[in-house]
Amino acid sequence: MTMTRRSVLAGTVATAAAVTAGMPAARAQSLTKLKFTLPWIPHGGYTHVFVAKKLGFWEKRGLDVAIDRGFGSGEVCKTLGLGQYDFGSIDFGVMNNCVGKGLDLVAIGMLSPRSPLGIFSLLKKGIRAPKDLEGKKLAFATGSGDFQLWPAFVKAAGIDDKKVNKVTMDAAALIKALVERQVKAEGNFFGSIAPSLWAQNLEVNSILYEDYGVKMFSNVVACKRSTIEKKPELCEAFIGGLMDGLKYVYLNPEKSVALHLESVKEFQGGSVANQKVIEYGQAVSTALGVVPAVRQHGLGYMDPDLVATTAKTVETYMGVKNAPPTQTLFTNKFVGAAKLTEAEWAEVEKRSEKYLPRKSS
Repeated sequence: MTMTRRSVLAGTVATAAAVTAGMPAARAQSLTKLKFTLPWIPHGGYTHVFVAKKLGFWEKRGLDVAIDRGFGSGEVCKTLGLGQYDFGSIDFGVMNNCVGKGLDLVAIGMLSPRSPLGIFSLLKKGIRAPKDLEGKKLAFATGSGDFQLWPAFVKAAGIDDKKVNKVTMDAAALIKALVERQVKAEGNFFGSIAPSLWAQNLEVNSILYEDYGVKMFSNVVACKRSTIEKKPELCEAFIGGLMDGLKYVYLNPEKSVALHLESVKEFQGGSVANQKVIEYGQAVSTALGVVPAVRQHGLGYMDPDLVATTAKTVETYMGVKNAPPTQTLFTNKFVGAAKLTEAEWAEVEKRSEKYLPRKSS
């Protein structure tokens, strides 16, 4: 299944029409148009984005948001920095690295406080520890967060990088190469690869970066600093709509899967396996988002201590120089309004437990 920027937009045209149906013409025309890029294909980890669009959470705040697929966090850095997009979802560690290289980006909301970055293989291949990767063929998509942070993992885990046969390929071919045994393992996000393998009745071995010292936030929403300074009302409206979408997903997982499938053209009328990929991806994303700091402060909240840990990890393992003060890398100004009750949190935690990534043994 091939996803392109154009095809994702095509899938949201009908959505936009449905949302604005019945709206006064003047109201529809007055919406502020924004462009948002995902870091990857529109899998189940991004269901909240399509829910926010489909249910009009942005429209009621005066926004008309166009959603494009992405080609890795490294590319999101570039497109945000060049002003091609107003907002983007991006791995926070990769964003830190980009800021160290001169891009003035700021995280304005957190989507995944636990990092799902790692190296993954089929269970029966027996690759359970970093050293097992030496002498093996390992695949990456060059623009992805796992590839950008591979040097950090190598240093933290004590791998001899020269002994790892690394190959790069198009993102669409990555999981297929693993399933067809063209490679022994691959760099990826747990939320991207596990659902695809589970839907094919395959089990995955996980070597998570965070289990070997590379601790950091995962996906955040970022924009240029100038957007925050000049258009704070747009930041507030965009994050508000997105977090309403995230809350809806947490509380209504089955309905959210249906809304996602309706919103993306490639998933309409697809196989049961494709639908399972969305379902599992959403479940993994939810599981990674249920942490105490968010429970206390609201959806989107970024723990300052973990922000500092992420910045230190990137500086230590990736050799980032001229790193700015950590307080300039993020703001919680626009988050915290969307919250779950204690009873709702308890239910989400119970439902999500089985979808958490676990260190292989």
